[in-house]
Amino acid sequence: MIRRLLKRLALDAFMLALILIEFAYGLTGSTVHELIGLAMLMLFLLHGGLNWQWIRSVLKGRYNAFRVLSLSVNALLLVASLVMMLSGIVNSALLFSLTGVELELIPREIHTAAAYWFLILMAIHLGLHWKMVMSEARSLVGLAEPSRLTAQALRLAAAAIVVSGVHASFERGVLGKLIAYYSFDYWDFEASIAGFFLQYLAIVGLYAILAYYALPLFKRREQRLRQLALTLLATLTGCDKCKCLGRS
Repeated sequence: MIRRLLKRLALDAFMLALILIEFAYGLTGSTVHELIGLAMLMLFLLHGGLNWQWIRSVLKGRYNAFRVLSLSVNALLLVASLVMMLSGIVNSALLFSLTGVELELIPREIHTAAAYWFLILMAIHLGLHWKMVMSEARSLVGLAEPSRLTAQALRLAAAAIVVSGVHASFERGVLGKLIAYYSFDYWDFEASIAGFFLQYLAIVGLYAILAYYALPLFKRREQRLRQLALTLLATLTGCDKCKCLGRS
């Protein structure tokens, strides 16, 4: 069990590192960018295999609001992945060098937009499951729940990441790329490479933290709406059992 958890966490961390490297296209060049993309495809398939039980359960069981939200994010993440891969293939410089056939049927803006949507959705996916990820990580190293002081320090760190992520989003022109308005970047060889990756890591952190802290509000709203619906149903039908279900 522990070995399986370790594999999943290591795979997720490695995939995140490769995704960040993919955004450094100006540094790596097209060949490395495309080879990493192929490696990412293999890792996605492996990720799906490690989570096969979840995939099998998609059409089973009862759906609450969180499960609908989680499935929607995963479905959009899959769509972004497919668009990103397909647009990458038809714009592939490596494919052109091997076949001599140029297939620029889909503009680069679509590939860039899909990549940025993938980044944001991946961060939201991470945020929605962050409690589970941290629970698995603590079980691996045998750590207890954080103390009140540690929890406050983590909240301050989260606030700093949010501020950094907002600043990085403007610096990297995330909005323009999400709407396929602008896709071309140049690599500033005088700028810090570490700073570049920290900016994108901050963007991931921003949306992961927003999703993490929005989730409890979403669940409380779901409970209030459910209670309101049951109360309304009880009022309209005179059914006391509906009120009891709402309190259970």
